Amino acid sequence: MHFILEQDVNRLLVKAESVLLKHEAENNLLLGLLGRMAGGDDMGSVFGYGEDHDSIRTVFLHTKGNRIILSHETVWTDEEAAELAQLVQTLTPDLPGVIGPVQQANQFARAWQKLYGKQIEVHMNQFIYQLDTVKDTGADRGEMRAANNDDFSLLRDWLVRFGEVTGEHMTEDRAGTVIGRMIAQERMYLWMVDGDIVSMAGCSRESRNGIVINAVFTPEEQQRKGYAQGLVAALSEKFLHEGKFCCLFTNADNPGPNKLYQKIGYRHVAESCAIDFQ
Repeated sequence: MHFILEQDVNRLLVKAESVLLKHEAENNLLLGLLGRMAGGDDMGSVFGYGEDHDSIRTVFLHTKGNRIILSHETVWTDEEAAELAQLVQTLTPDLPGVIGPVQQANQFARAWQKLYGKQIEVHMNQFIYQLDTVKDTGADRGEMRAANNDDFSLLRDWLVRFGEVTGEHMTEDRAGTVIGRMIAQERMYLWMVDGDIVSMAGCSRESRNGIVINAVFTPEEQQRKGYAQGLVAALSEKFLHEGKFCCLFTNADNPGPNKLYQKIGYRHVAESCAIDFQ
């Protein structure tokens, strides 16, 4: 396999989008970020693809300060993983990690370890889910509404707490930026019970046919009442009615959320892992 760096994200999408769309839910992270870049977002990115006999076999993307992302359904050798690592290290020697299908992410991590002598540590094993039909709507009480600017402070604080729970560090400033953008784009939703906000969930990374549900958080005092299930089910139904399938990324080692999403109707489609370089 020969690896090629691209300079134009639109040219990459012309070449590779059809390959990524064959496994759209699994490749949602790549598709969503490439779509944002095509829309004008500057992410300080390095990206490209690997091809064999004029056929694209893998796509990779590194946005500044984040783990490199590898596409799913890639099959490669340890030697090919090492070749990609050598190419990437010439441009991003401070790479913090890798995320992608389990085998390929580990192959890349081992290659990076040989290059730099870095320690590698699995940050999170992930399950990827897809939903085409809601089976169980959950809570008998409550209703969904879109978040607005009056909800900003509460949701910013909740997003910081969400980061603590998931192990993804989130500063107050970054949380504020994310929540502000999601409110402005009508991408953050709330579950209301008797006028009180009891749970939140967001959506992002819209691709050709799908969208990701994320940032699902319910404070401790409101948990185990079915509120998160009610909200995720309602939000999922909204997008299904708009013609989009929904997908989710979960911590594979946390059984609670996995059971909840399966109850709603989400089905397991792939496994992924995030690996950090120390």
